[in-house]
Amino acid sequence: MSVALIVGGRGMGKSVDRRSKARTALTIGLSLASQREDDLLVLDELDPLCEAPAHAASMSEVLGGFDYGDGRQFGETADPGQEIRSAVTCTDTQVLVVHVVAHGRLARTGDRELHVVGSDGQDLDDPVSAWISLIESHPEKQRPLTLFILDLCHSGAAAVLPWHQEMQVDRRRAWVIAASAREDKAFNYRLSRATTEVLRQYLDGILRVDASYSHIPLPTVAREIRRAVEELNAAEGYPQQVEGSRVPFFATDLEDLPFFPNPGRRPPESALSQVDVGLASLLDEAFDPRHFMLRGAGTEPLDRGVGQGYFRGRQREVTTLAAWLNGSGPGFRIVTGKPGVGKSALLGVLVCAAHPQLRDVTQNLWFSLPVKPARNGRLAVVHARRRDLEQVTDSLARQLGASEQDRPTGGWDAYSLRKLTQDQNTPYTVVIDALDEAERPEDIVQALLLPLARDALTETSRLRVLVGTRPEAPLAALIRLADDGGGLLNLDDVPPSDVYSALRQYVGDLLAVDTPYAALDAADAATALAEGVAARLTGVNDPTQEQTETRPLGWGEFLVAGLYLRHVLSLPPEHNPAAARDLGLAAPVELPELLELDLARRSDQPHLRPLLVALAYAEGRGMPERVLAHVAPAFEPPGSSQGPLPTADVRAALAQARFYLRRDIDIDGTTLYRLFHEGLAERLRTSPLDDPRQVQAP
Repeated sequence: MSVALIVGGRGMGKSVDRRSKARTALTIGLSLASQREDDLLVLDELDPLCEAPAHAASMSEVLGGFDYGDGRQFGETADPGQEIRSAVTCTDTQVLVVHVVAHGRLARTGDRELHVVGSDGQDLDDPVSAWISLIESHPEKQRPLTLFILDLCHSGAAAVLPWHQEMQVDRRRAWVIAASAREDKAFNYRLSRATTEVLRQYLDGILRVDASYSHIPLPTVAREIRRAVEELNAAEGYPQQVEGSRVPFFATDLEDLPFFPNPGRRPPESALSQVDVGLASLLDEAFDPRHFMLRGAGTEPLDRGVGQGYFRGRQREVTTLAAWLNGSGPGFRIVTGKPGVGKSALLGVLVCAAHPQLRDVTQNLWFSLPVKPARNGRLAVVHARRRDLEQVTDSLARQLGASEQDRPTGGWDAYSLRKLTQDQNTPYTVVIDALDEAERPEDIVQALLLPLARDALTETSRLRVLVGTRPEAPLAALIRLADDGGGLLNLDDVPPSDVYSALRQYVGDLLAVDTPYAALDAADAATALAEGVAARLTGVNDPTQEQTETRPLGWGEFLVAGLYLRHVLSLPPEHNPAAARDLGLAAPVELPELLELDLARRSDQPHLRPLLVALAYAEGRGMPERVLAHVAPAFEPPGSSQGPLPTADVRAALAQARFYLRRDIDIDGTTLYRLFHEGLAERLRTSPLDDPRQVQAP
C-alpha cells in the first residue's frame, strides 16, 4: 500500500499575516493495498493505481511554483477524509487547492453520491459533496476559497451538484475541475498529468495570459487542461471528458479567482497602465481609453506611451472643438480627413481633457492646449474600430446610464437612446471615433447616426454628437449633413504652411527627449533635421520643388514623420546640420514606402513580414499567439515550411513588430494583437509578398 498526503502552505505576499493570507495545497494519491487469498489478487477488479502517489507529488511540486510552498508527506496511517475535512474548515487558510488522484465510486443506494475509494478498497465515509457543503453551507464561517481537482472516475458528479449550481456565482467558495462526467470513467491519471503539464507551461511562459492580469483566469486554466486531456485521448484511446463547475450565462467575471497567480504579471509602469487597472470597472469596453490616450499623446511612433504629450498644431480646430464640447456651436459635428492626418489625435487629446475619469491622470497630455474643454460628466465615448451596430449602441446606452434590464427586446436604437437623454437638463455629448473602421459602418450611419445627428441639430435636442471618420462613400450622407449644418471640420484643408510649422515643432520636440539629438553638440543638427522632415512632407521650403507647388500626402504628415523619425533614430546620429537636413529631406512621402524601408533593415527577421500580413487580416479585437503561429506561415515565401511557427519565433517577431501593433485582451485573459493603423493593414493585404530588400535605405 502507498498513500501520499502532501500539504504545502506559504503566505501570499511579503509582510502578510499568514493566519489570514495562507495559500495551501493538499494533494492526495491513493493506491490500493493488495489482499492475497491463495496468492490471488483480490481488488474487486480495481486497478492498484501504483503511480497515484507519484502524481500527487508532481502536483504538489508544480503548485509550489504558484506560491503554495513545499509539501510534507504523511505516513500510511493518515486518514485522507479527515485531512480534507480539516483543510476545508481551516480558518488559517485563504486559498486552498485539493487534488485527489484515486478511484471514485458512485454509491449504489441513496443519492448515489460520489465517494473516494480508500487504500483499503472501501469508500471513504464522506461523499465529495460533503466537503463542498462544509464550505458552502456555512456562509457565516471562515472557509478557504477552494479548488478541487478530482482525478477520479465519475467525478463530474461533484462538479454539477444541483444545489451548488443554484448558488450565486459571486458567493461560491468552492470550484471543481473533474476528470470525467458523472457516468464515465477516468483513465491513466490523465487529469493529473494534463494539469501538471498545463501549470508547468504557465510557469515556463509557454502558455501565458496578458501581463496586466494578476491571476490566470480559472476558466482559462480549465480549458487548457481540457485541451491537454483531449490530446491524451487521441494518443491513448478511451475518450475522457473533463467536467467543471458550471456558471449561469450572465455570470460574474471569474478572472480574479486567485488560485493561480500570473507568472508573467508586470506591475503598472505608466499612466496608461494606471488607467487600465484603476478605471477598468468605470470605463466601458467599447470606449477603449488606450486608443484615445495613445493617439492624444502623439508618441506611438517612438513607443513612448503616455508619459508626455506631443500633440502640436491644429490650434483653430482645438479652439473650435473645445468650445463645442463646452456646449457651443451646432449639435452635430464631423472631423474628417485622409488616413493618419490626425483625426484620432485631435479627438483623443480633447476626450482626455473632458472625460472625468481621464482628465486628472492625463493632464500631461492636454495641459499645453491653447484652449481646454471643461470636465464633462455627461460624455459617452466609443472607439468604433471593428465594432458593429449592436456593440456601439449597447456601449452608448450603458454610458448614458442604462442598465441591462432597461435594454429593449430588439436592442437599442436611435429612438430608445434619445429617450435616455430627454429628461436631462444638461445635454449628453457623444463622441464616436474611427467610424470608417467599424463593421458595416453604413449600418451604423443609417440606423443610428443619421437619426441622432438630425435630432442633435434641432434646438430642443438633449444630445450632441461628434464623429471622427475618413471621407468614404458609404458615409457621404452623414458628412453632407454635417457640412450643411456648419459642423464639418476637414483636416485636409489646413494650409501647408501651418502644417509645416506644427510638424517642425513636433519633430523637434520628439528629438529633444531621450535621443542623441538632445546633446549640445547635436542641437543645430536636430533643428536642421526637423526642418528637412517638415519641408519634405509638406512641400514648404523643399529645395526639390517649386515654392508655389503644393504636394499633399496621401497619408497624414505627422504619422509619416513619426515613423520616419523612428527609422532615423536607428541610424548613427548625424552632427552636421547640412547632412541632417538632407537626411530629413530623404523621408518617404508615403506610409507604405516607410513600412518597406523599415522591413528592409530587418532581413534577419524572416517571420516579421508574414506575421504582419497575418495581422492585416485580423478581425474583431485581434489574433492571439496560438492563431498567429498557424496563419503566418501562409504568407511565407514559396518553398518555406508550411507548418506552424514555433512559439519562440512568434514572440520574437511580435517583439520586433511591437511598434506596429495594438494589444488587447480577450475575455479569457489571452493577449490579442492587431495592426495599430488600418492603412498599414490595407497595404499589407494588397502587397503581402513584396520583397523589402528592393527598398534602399538612406
